[in-house]
Amino acid sequence: MRSTRHSWLRPTGLLAQDPAPPRSRSRRRRVAAAGVALAGLGGLAVLSSAPASASTITGTMVAQNLTVPGGGAWLPGGGGHFWVSDNALGLCETVPATLSTTKCNGTAKGGQVVFDAAKNLVYQADTTSKTSQVMRFPYTASSDSLGGSTKLSVPNATAVGGGSGGGRSMGLALVTGADGTQRLYVGYLKSGDIMQVLNPSGKNAAGATVTPTVTKIGSTSDGRGVTSLTTFTWTDNAGVRHDDLYIGESGGNGLSVIKDVDGTGGRPACGSGQTPCGATTVANASGGALFSFPGGLASDANVLYIADSPLNTPGQVLVWNPVTGAQAVLSTDITPAYTSTFDGARRTRYQNITGLALDPATQDVYVGDDPSFPLATPVTAQGHLWKISGSAQRPTVTAVTPSTGDVAGGDVVTITGTNLANSVAGAGDPTAFGTTVKFGTLAATHVSCTSDGTSCTATSPAASGTGVIDVHVTNVDSQTSALSGADQFTYTQATVVTPGAPVVSGISPASGVSVGGTKVTITGTGLVNADGTNTVTFGPDLASGVNCTADGTSCTAFSPGGPDGTTVDVQVKTAVATSAASAADKFTYRSAEGKLFASGITAPKGGVTWIPDTTTAGGHYWVSDHGNGLCRLDPVPGTTVSAPNVAACDPGFVIGSPGQAVYDSRANADGTHWVYVPDNAVRSPGVWRLTFDPATATISNPVAMAPGLLDNLKTNALALDQANDALYVGDLVDGNIRRINGIKGDPRSQTVDIVATTQPQKVGGGAVGRGINGTMALLGSRLYLPENNAATYFDITAACANPTLSPNPAPCSTTTVNFLNTPSPVFVAGIAVDKSHGYVYISESPGTANATIYRFDDSTITAANPGGSAGIVYVTQGRVPAAGTPDAIVYCSLTCTRPADPALTPGGVTGFPFAQGLYVDPNTSKLYVTEDATAGARSGRGHAWEVPFIP
Repeated sequence: MRSTRHSWLRPTGLLAQDPAPPRSRSRRRRVAAAGVALAGLGGLAVLSSAPASASTITGTMVAQNLTVPGGGAWLPGGGGHFWVSDNALGLCETVPATLSTTKCNGTAKGGQVVFDAAKNLVYQADTTSKTSQVMRFPYTASSDSLGGSTKLSVPNATAVGGGSGGGRSMGLALVTGADGTQRLYVGYLKSGDIMQVLNPSGKNAAGATVTPTVTKIGSTSDGRGVTSLTTFTWTDNAGVRHDDLYIGESGGNGLSVIKDVDGTGGRPACGSGQTPCGATTVANASGGALFSFPGGLASDANVLYIADSPLNTPGQVLVWNPVTGAQAVLSTDITPAYTSTFDGARRTRYQNITGLALDPATQDVYVGDDPSFPLATPVTAQGHLWKISGSAQRPTVTAVTPSTGDVAGGDVVTITGTNLANSVAGAGDPTAFGTTVKFGTLAATHVSCTSDGTSCTATSPAASGTGVIDVHVTNVDSQTSALSGADQFTYTQATVVTPGAPVVSGISPASGVSVGGTKVTITGTGLVNADGTNTVTFGPDLASGVNCTADGTSCTAFSPGGPDGTTVDVQVKTAVATSAASAADKFTYRSAEGKLFASGITAPKGGVTWIPDTTTAGGHYWVSDHGNGLCRLDPVPGTTVSAPNVAACDPGFVIGSPGQAVYDSRANADGTHWVYVPDNAVRSPGVWRLTFDPATATISNPVAMAPGLLDNLKTNALALDQANDALYVGDLVDGNIRRINGIKGDPRSQTVDIVATTQPQKVGGGAVGRGINGTMALLGSRLYLPENNAATYFDITAACANPTLSPNPAPCSTTTVNFLNTPSPVFVAGIAVDKSHGYVYISESPGTANATIYRFDDSTITAANPGGSAGIVYVTQGRVPAAGTPDAIVYCSLTCTRPADPALTPGGVTGFPFAQGLYVDPNTSKLYVTEDATAGARSGRGHAWEVPFIP
């Protein structure tokens, strides 16, 4: 057993099988030469940068009472068993039923293990003090036993840390080249040398007996030792094979690589008469180590498995795609929990991971750990072996929609379930992630999957006859979904088209909100009767508002409601017949749901604002935060969320309580732009004008606008009218809507007009008007306002809004928007508009109760119907990030985190209390909702949510 430890030296072990020949992938072939699949430990500095997978898998205990379990191999005899390389017992077969070991061979201790399945040979690195050797054992599957060992002497040429008497071989990786030649790579605890044993079995590619030869072929990046090795074989788009050797370094440079180590890729093999190859650190975007002190390595045909094993801190297992760079968290927790006898600590997660392994047949990943490992002399029998089940990563189909289709094929089918795609392993294919779909034995086409693996769409193939088949999903790891009643699809006989029958050739859009109300254009032929009438259905339900052209080639209709995720046929019925269902008429219902965009914000009633810039990002969102001021939101590395960058807030936090910020796209002479921000602090000058520098994406030089004319109004909402160089202002104090004129000019010369007044807020109470709550918005000539008891608007081009006298003798009155099907008391808190589609979003948010956000169609307002027609309920909730994922960390700024809000359920949904800030992205039509349940208690408990656009 190892007797000493160094702060930079962390021993480990590895397992793998000899690789199979390269096999094809759809666009790029990737074959992991599983020459090493169980690797040892170290620390991995990616906790803040590796995105979590959709769900992590809990490791289950396989064996206990181990000591620094540093390597192992899955051997096939007796139905297959995992053999672990233990620092006290040697190489032992594990017995999961009793959590114990048997058949221990103590010839070598603790090193990495590889299994050559073709030759039935097991290689084990021996970490015994003052040695530099690898043991080779013959393996007999019929008796599930190891034979007598053969010592391969592999002396290191250089030494570190006292390794002159023997570098203590630690890392092994076995690769079979395209010509059949085998190479065993060896790394050391006390040397930076990477040695090669050519023909380690004693046979060459032709099967002739030869003497293995030892050559130094490379070195680590810093000349210090290794913790683990693995090879990864892949074929590029040009058809060129690459065998890359990955090295877990112990000196602090983390994961490194020697590319094309055995002469693949058109270069000479390392050590073939050339200067030995040096390892290159695998770097992140900033040039630093992507992975620091990797604790264990394993590989399959698509990814590397990497143990993140910081000393005395719970570890985790990550997956990384070396070709694409995609990452995810595979496992963090264990079961059962246990209490260590040496320190009395109870543990529920991996602690000091000392090895990883892969069973290539089942995709099970084995994890060895030992909580006592950091001690100068680890305590005997404190380690464990855990299994991350490969079956937990197998695709599962829970629904196929629609479940029937024509034998002619061409139906777009949505498949829902779990693990339908592996977005890390299949990252080279961003559409389907390497997933394939079969209808029975027939391959589907146009497969597309979501990155979380919960949904795929595919076009059904043509079938030879009618009947029921199973829809199979196979992910990039060649795991196929099991048969179930949920995956069945029925082929039906092709419909005979009646002459003159309506034919639907297309619909647009092909999806819409589940509550209904999406305006859909239907194109085709014969869509109307002679008198222009017809009936349009979405599945079994009637459409409303049908309007068709006289020639019967186009109709518009409003969709009824339908369950989220279901797909229906849009069919037209005339006196002749009903249009046949086809792939061209499919319509899918979708429910809008918010995705967390940012958290840790205080009272963001002014919402967010997109401001383009000339940095590499191309622009940023800015948030009106009552804790930090107007701040730029920057993406948090390794997550999909953003956080306030306090280094890029309004200078000196001059704006005490920022409201709705507005960006002026008209450039100033020096290339800068104005940003206007209301200040609803009790004693504020009203509205600030700040200078925005697009080159640095920063704001500066706050100047009060129209000084003395807006003081102490607690202004909170703005709307920009660039054409007239004007800015509309709403406030919390009175019922007046004001306009600042000449906004690009000298603030001292700016004038202010009262252009409208809000509606009375009390019946018989004497109050004639009150201020507005949150954001307001201008759509065309209508300025929409969030009045307390109504959503309203007025026309900014009306004479009442453009007085010839000052003060304005008759400001405009506002008109109520009839966005509800049935009028009822409301509390409108915020408004935003989608100028691309003519929609108005209205937040009905009664205090601490969750908001309902409606979507209203501005085009329904007419002279005869000035309130317009009722809108739809668009969104009411957001999805909370799952526990353990990087997005679940609450960032109060880029450099600040805090505990998660206990009122929110990880992975569940939450409403939008006090949702006063709404904003629509002018480029994507995404809706952004900001809320704070504490209503501005400066607790940093507010959030911003991103809602995708659904027609």
